[in-house]
Amino acid sequence: MAAAGFKLKSFGREVKDLFIYPRDLQITWGNDERYWKWHWLLLKSQDYKDIEVPELLQVCWLEIKGKFNMSQLTPNAKYEVVLVLMMLESRSGWEHPVTLRLGMPNGNSTSRRSWELKDMPVNEWKELVVGSFTASARGDVTFSLLGDDKTHWKQGLVVKYVDVRPAYN
Repeated sequence: MAAAGFKLKSFGREVKDLFIYPRDLQITWGNDERYWKWHWLLLKSQDYKDIEVPELLQVCWLEIKGKFNMSQLTPNAKYEVVLVLMMLESRSGWEHPVTLRLGMPNGNSTSRRSWELKDMPVNEWKELVVGSFTASARGDVTFSLLGDDKTHWKQGLVVKYVDVRPAYN
């Protein structure tokens, strides 16, 4: 279940921000302790919320998917979907790009290949932009990160949350 985030002022009106926490994502083999280990993390925000974050132990097929309903957003505001991630020192297997996909309620979608995980510094939370859109129609917006190189085992990734936030560019 997506959590309501902050309301931000944009051009004189409030624009909603939405957080989707890892337990609300579909993570392939996410509940299998051979592949993922879950940790509690205290978010230092206004409410000091405890969330569970998954640490990737090893997979060769990485798939993280999620969705939210556009009705939770401010109509006609521009948004971006951002994965907040960390690479650990134990990382390996990121020699190939991942595919980031954003699907709209009308059936349109965008996808791009990204090498950003390979070059991400260790032990720092970083943002990976999946895509952007203008909130208009009702229905579900879907997003995903796919690492489908089946020959390289990947490890050392931690997922903090997904932020659906106003985009100002």
